[in-house]
Amino acid sequence: MKKTLFIVTLLLGFIGNSQSLSELYKEVNSAVVIIDILSVKPIMKNNDQKLIAQSAQGSGILISDDGCIWTAAHVVQSAEVVRVEFLDGDVYEAEVLSSNPQADVAMIKIMDNFKLKNKKPVKIGNSNELQIGEDVFVVGAPLRLKQSLSKGILSGRHIPQSLGNGFVKIEFLQTDAAINSGNSGGPMFNMKGEVIGITSSIYSSSGGFNGIGFAASSNVAKKLLMDESNIWTGMESIAIAGNIARALNVPQESALLVLSLSSKGAANKLGLQGGSIPAIIDGTELLIGGDIILDFAGVKFQGNDFQELIREKYDAYNKGDKIPITVLRNGKIGTIVFKKE
Repeated sequence: MKKTLFIVTLLLGFIGNSQSLSELYKEVNSAVVIIDILSVKPIMKNNDQKLIAQSAQGSGILISDDGCIWTAAHVVQSAEVVRVEFLDGDVYEAEVLSSNPQADVAMIKIMDNFKLKNKKPVKIGNSNELQIGEDVFVVGAPLRLKQSLSKGILSGRHIPQSLGNGFVKIEFLQTDAAINSGNSGGPMFNMKGEVIGITSSIYSSSGGFNGIGFAASSNVAKKLLMDESNIWTGMESIAIAGNIARALNVPQESALLVLSLSSKGAANKLGLQGGSIPAIIDGTELLIGGDIILDFAGVKFQGNDFQELIREKYDAYNKGDKIPITVLRNGKIGTIVFKKE
């Protein structure tokens, strides 16, 4: 009899301490934001270059009292203007602090006059503790549907061999919770209301929900964005090889094609140039005419470990040292040199 009473008491205590999904949503929704992006890209039309303004939209999550927000790198990577909108209607301009395009994570910060008011930053959870099969939920603005919630489970964990560096392996959490365009950069939560991932729709074949969604794990995001030094290049780029490399007369197996730049990013300050000619090569849509980076301090963009080798090479330089980047521009090979800060 005593044993039965103990079990019943234990179960009642567990039930009493658990929260429904609707209660969890109310606890975290004030921290979920819509991110509006304005970027400018030069486009060649009739031999005349014109600047075209392009807008985009994603999601993000407030993680600190002073206005720091996590989002996806591809949302803000070449942004000229970043604005965030909260559930209470407050709108602020923000700046990009750091990003890691390989992990598709970025951190932005509200520039000034930020007021918490009824906003409550979320807690960052330990993504390693989440077990496959456990419930998760996602909040964001798919197709600009403000504060849309979807629920699923943790379906798997993936560590792409071609991504990462010597210090941290990039990990993506797989879920069957719906993630669509506009969800990108929004939070994935565990059932404690802690953020354990940053969603990324670009890792689906269609760019939208097809039963498999991905999020960069919170442990990786924290390591890359908060524990390590990380710059924002402001550069959208793509690794090219094979037919594309040959079509662009790249004098080596593979390289990095600069697609577009933000005037505020580090890459633009180095003097790199983006593309301006829309093209489709071997079925891939590109913006060509920009710089093709052949190597970084002698490290070529080839193989599965070039990111690790570049990071190791960069760390070997001292502050103030000059670092060379070899680029192919207008058919000629040249060198851009910058000082490590």
